[in-house]
Amino acid sequence: MDFILRLITGVLSGYMLLIFLRIIITWFGGSDFGKPYQILSSITDPYLNYFGRFSFFKFGMMDFSPIAGILLLVIVLDILNTISSYGSITLGLILSIILTACWSAVNFLITFFIILTLIRVVTGFLNATTQSPLMNTLETILTPITNFVYHKIFRNNNISYMTCLAVTGGLLVVALIAGNAIMNYLTGLLVKLSI
Repeated sequence: MDFILRLITGVLSGYMLLIFLRIIITWFGGSDFGKPYQILSSITDPYLNYFGRFSFFKFGMMDFSPIAGILLLVIVLDILNTISSYGSITLGLILSIILTACWSAVNFLITFFIILTLIRVVTGFLNATTQSPLMNTLETILTPITNFVYHKIFRNNNISYMTCLAVTGGLLVVALIAGNAIMNYLTGLLVKLSI
């Protein structure tokens, strides 16, 4: 049984590596990578396309469906590794693994947006030109979240964009800290469940 679990985790880990490779290659669009790329696409695209069907994984110009696909593989791998290590698993531990994996993805996204917001605030204070490709990309990525903050927090009051950006960054930091504290508490409770 242990051999079978190790074999499955090895195959899933290899598949996850292929998915990472496929995702990285898409960042270099327009290049022709030939037959190896076609083989890689035929192996990974059916799995990734399944998650791409769900519109709620798309946020503005960003598509987070590959993260959802990787997240599912991470959850399955964690469950299999736990069974392999301890010989059994409880419902509480499964729920803890799922919650931890989901929070890791959310944590990554919040941290990503914090970094982008910080870069944009710093460049704003340095009066960097907003016409550069980097600034245009940052604006495109940050606009949905800053618009949400502007409409929900400031209720369309006349405030500067930099103020809205700084408040957005602050709210993201608070969400990250609060989320980490809540997740630590919840996962601790779930691990103690012996169901």
